[in-house]
Amino acid sequence: MLNWDVQDVRKYKGKPFDFKENLDLKKKLMERSTDIINAEVVKIEGQLFNDNGLVISDIKVETQVTLPSTRSLTPVELPLKIRINESYNIDDIDTEELDENTIIIPIDDEHPTINVYESILDNILLSIPSQVLTEDEEKNNNMPSGKNWEVISEEDYEKQKEEDKQVNPEFAKLKNLFKDNEEKE
Repeated sequence: MLNWDVQDVRKYKGKPFDFKENLDLKKKLMERSTDIINAEVVKIEGQLFNDNGLVISDIKVETQVTLPSTRSLTPVELPLKIRINESYNIDDIDTEELDENTIIIPIDDEHPTINVYESILDNILLSIPSQVLTEDEEKNNNMPSGKNWEVISEEDYEKQKEEDKQVNPEFAKLKNLFKDNEEKE
């Protein structure tokens, strides 16, 4: 499943090797991330190009994962559309002359296969944002609260900190009183 023997890919020199699959990766994604509540079927469409010792992948991935809101833990459905471009070094060519942003994946000599499956799993997990909010939380900036507590934004926290810095005039007089005592000693 989305693994091809290097010899099979070599046959496609000069023309792309096309593939299209729908995979249920829910179990695998949930094993690798405890945050994922649900994952829809992953639609995968791509091509492999054999280019003088490098196999270049161009893969489009589309799915939807359900995650808890990072603010309220309410389930949020997050659509993901990802484009993956990687290069597999099948002939041990010198890669120093390639663009530094090109991802080069070496091929194991004992089991020479191109494994796109793991790459798709990795890229889905890497595409999940660190902050996931419901539509209501995004629009209204709602923060959770309870009895005698509330979550505040960093901006509100900074304002509150500034207000706390303002000294009560009565306490300011007492501060000067201690200075006089220190000078006498």
